[in-house]
Formats: sequence, structure tokens, C-alpha cells
Amino acid sequence: MRRGPIAAAAAVVTAVVVTTAGCGDSPGDPGAAAATDAPLTSTTKIAGAGVLGNQRRPDDSCAPDPAPLDDPPEREVRHAAGTTEVAADPQRIAVLSGDQLDALCALGLQSRVVVAAVRDGSSGQPSYLGRVIHDVPAAGERSAPDLAAVKAANPDLILGSQALTPEAYGPLTAIAPTVFTGAPGPGWQDTLRTVGAATGRAGAANQLVDDFERAADKASADEDATHYQVSVVRLTENTLRVYGLDDFPASVLGAVGADRPATQRFKDKPYEEISTSEVSPSSDFSAAEGDVIFLSFDSPAAKARAPEVLESEAWKKLSAVRDNRVYVVNDEVWQTGEGLVAARGILADLTVVNAPIN
Repeated sequence: MRRGPIAAAAAVVTAVVVTTAGCGDSPGDPGAAAATDAPLTSTTKIAGAGVLGNQRRPDDSCAPDPAPLDDPPEREVRHAAGTTEVAADPQRIAVLSGDQLDALCALGLQSRVVVAAVRDGSSGQPSYLGRVIHDVPAAGERSAPDLAAVKAANPDLILGSQALTPEAYGPLTAIAPTVFTGAPGPGWQDTLRTVGAATGRAGAANQLVDDFERAADKASADEDATHYQVSVVRLTENTLRVYGLDDFPASVLGAVGADRPATQRFKDKPYEEISTSEVSPSSDFSAAEGDVIFLSFDSPAAKARAPEVLESEAWKKLSAVRDNRVYVVNDEVWQTGEGLVAARGILADLTVVNAPIN
């Protein structure tokens, strides 16, 4: 296994599994998401894995002011479901997909979101985008949005998802001008551009994408990213998911030029799943091996079960574990954010592992 500067410089941190007041256990709570994104957390390790993201302040994630309007703004927007004439500068926006929330945050339009569908199985909006987004009223789940709640919010623009609810396009257009983006995930830059066009800010969206690509190039050069292999894994309550090349984190790692282990170069499915319902010395976690492993938890239940997996003999066989190169990251940022703000968070995590963690 190749070991680049990031792997060599990873620091051993004090084993503390304590969180302070203000960090919730639910992914929907402000400062939750495995307690890795709250500025007041004191957690530095979970079952031997270093925790990243303690320095983040979610309320600083969104642009402080709206991005400048195009001159003149485009009124007719082509999108995943057709063409829609929109307001020049929408003021009340309904959002049905998480990547669209991220895009609006990046454009500084977070205060214009009047209602948003929540992630399936979640009780609230994502925390990593800050309190303004977190406090937005819910409109059902993303796979089954509440159209009555959308209508009651009186939006002048609706952002929907062709991949999640294509059948909702017609009913939504009867409420307000509706723009549909494509599938969440590796196409997040296209989503940002579409949201930019729908809000009269295509130029600003293009600039944000260009800025990210320059930041990724810089991170690649600074971290010598092409010379180490990054493993992306996620614990659920009863499984360990090992991710491939066709998803959001892979798109960010690809932009940086980071290599992936041979076991994670598949594109025919989102992940390989390994059962953790019964962990024994014979359990095989070798598919998770890498020069550095970035690990997230999809739920509080998964986090609660983490020590059983991470302290097992089978997990400790991995060279990344033996060399203290396993890092716990925010699941919202790495797995469900799927936008520019989340991508910036991944870049920050890639950089932080090359410096001591306090």
C-alpha cells in the first residue's frame, strides 16, 4: 500500500469520547452528525479513530450575502424536466432535494428558503449548513414531498428533483414556476449551475464551480494526493458500506486526484456492503483498506455500535488502523450533502489529516 505525505503525517490523538452540551444525537439536531461538525465538541477520538471537523462552524458555511444577479438574469431556464420561465430574482423558494439546499447556501440565498423536504427518515433539515437552513419548515420527505405544505408556503420558485420525484413535476408547476435538477451525487456541479440559473445567478454559480476546481488543484499539489489511496466507508447499524467511484465523495476525491484502493474502483453500484451484525476475528474488512480511511456513521445507532466494530480483531488487522490513519468524518458532509459546501468540507478534511489534531 502506498503511503503519501498525508498518511505519514497523521498524528496520534488523545482517546476521548466525550461531547459537550449543544451536540445532539440526532442527525437533524444542530451540531449533530456524529458530533463532528459542532464548534463546541471535545470529541477527538471514537474507538481509536481520530475525529475531524471540530473546527467547523456550520453557521459560517453559507455565503453571508446573496451572490450578484446576472445582468440581465435569464428568465427562461432549461432543466432536467423541460424549460421554465422564472422570476428574475426569486424571493420565496421551496426546495425538495438536499443538494439544492447546499447550492442555495453557497449562493447566499439560504434566507429565501421557505420550506424544504427533509431527507428520508430524518426529522429535520441538515445541520452542516447552519441554523438558518436547519430551522426551515419541513415539507414531507424527499421521496414523498408534501405538496400541500409547499403550496401553503406560497413560493415563487420550486426546486424539485427529476431523479427523486419525476411524477411531481406537473402538480408542482400548478403551484409555482418549477425547475428540476438531475440525480443528486457526482453531478452536483450541474445542480449548482441549474440552481444558479433558476435564481438569476448563472454567472455566480459558474464562478463558484471554477473556484472549487482551483481549490481542488491546489489541494492536490499541496497534499501530493495522487500518491496515496483514500478509502471511503460508512457504518450503518448492522453493516459496513465500502463506497466506489460513482458517488458524491468520489467526485470530490477525483477532483483532487486522490487514488482509490483496487477494491473501491467499481462503478456498477454505489457500495459494497459487509455485515457487522456478528463481528468475529474471522470477519473480513479488507475491502475497507486504504492508506487513509474516512469513516462516517449514518445514524446515532450506527455510532453507538461503532466500538464493537472498530475495536474488533478483524478491524485492527487493517494497516490503516495499525498506523492510526482512520478518521471519523461528518456523514452529512461526506454522504448526504452532495453540493459545493459539502465538497469544501471534504477538501478541508483531506487537508487536516496532514496536520496534528488537537
